[in-house]
Amino acid sequence: MSLHEQPVYVCPVELALKAIAGKWKPAILWELSSGARRFSELQSAMPGIAHKVLHQQLMQLQRDGMVTRHDAEKEMHAGYVLTPLGETLRPSLDALAQWGKLHGERTNGAR
Repeated sequence: MSLHEQPVYVCPVELALKAIAGKWKPAILWELSSGARRFSELQSAMPGIAHKVLHQQLMQLQRDGMVTRHDAEKEMHAGYVLTPLGETLRPSLDALAQWGKLHGERTNGAR
């Protein structure tokens, strides 16, 4: 595939999953779905994520238009928040969370 060719997707689900693929992007989006979070809050909410990896994932989500960094004038620290595009993921994230809970109960949390 040349640099100018667009990838061909078999179905829209494939495209959606590519946009949020990875170990940490869904967790970041889930955390931000309940409101703005500072970098340190995100890192605390996701034990095991390295500082560098969180930074990289946030940069990718910003580049893809799902997250933005905001500097609230009255706050001491900048935070991250879902963009309007990112907000459109909330129903899907809620549905995935519900499915995960049901699946976890069905399998007793076994992997």
